Amino acid sequence: MAAAAQQDYLDAESGLARALQQGYSHWYVDGSLHGERPEDFPPARLDALLERMQQTGMRPIYHGNFKSPLGSDVPALAAAALHYACREVDVCARLGGAPLIVHGGGVVEPRLVADVRQAGLDQLIANLRALVAYAAARGVEVWLENLSNYTRFHPFYYICTTPDEIATVLEQVPDLHLFFDVSHAYVNGGDPVAMFQRFHRRIVGMSFSDNNQDRDAHLPLGAGTLPFDALVAAIHTARWRGMVGFETRGGTLADSVQLLAGLRCRLDDPGDAR
Repeated sequence: MAAAAQQDYLDAESGLARALQQGYSHWYVDGSLHGERPEDFPPARLDALLERMQQTGMRPIYHGNFKSPLGSDVPALAAAALHYACREVDVCARLGGAPLIVHGGGVVEPRLVADVRQAGLDQLIANLRALVAYAAARGVEVWLENLSNYTRFHPFYYICTTPDEIATVLEQVPDLHLFFDVSHAYVNGGDPVAMFQRFHRRIVGMSFSDNNQDRDAHLPLGAGTLPFDALVAAIHTARWRGMVGFETRGGTLADSVQLLAGLRCRLDDPGDAR
């Protein structure tokens, strides 16, 4: 873990203070919350945040609005989503080149599910190509976060949830980074360990929380059934290094690091059951 980020669903200023208090190096600015969207960051607020960042050494990650339909099958909606994401990039650029996390969006009530999902995936790829180019010119990296592959909560379908969809996007957008949410990957019988092993060379960071495979519950590490022991072993084998974001309700950085460090120690001493 090269750096640790906190996601606590707070406004940017409170999130910075909370993350600093717990010992994180980064914090999430959550663009899906009221008051945290691009229009909510006038120059005076950005300048005040930059000053606080310089004072504390804290660095932001802008978690883009996951409701934005970058992968919509409706071209006009997808175009509007691209415009909106570019405004998020502009905020990131003003915040010292903070990375932007984006999501695939979704489609609603399609009659021909496979065809509409493919249309959404194609549109997502086109939008990401344009967005990555726009962001690169402004010193901002774009990180794509995988969404949960729900199969029981329709009539909506998330775009870019399965390993094959992710592989297609990464192949078609070579300068895109993957921000791998292991909890999302675990929902509905998913295998986050296999997904990490498949994509670790493109993974710039990971989001850690736990669940019981039924939904993205944001449980503290160890409170669900996600196989963090196998994931830590895979990380060790791959010699992966990068950002870890903790999106745990009720968990602390100290608790999470203690659990992960214990799993790492068992790799050196398999007989140590402590």
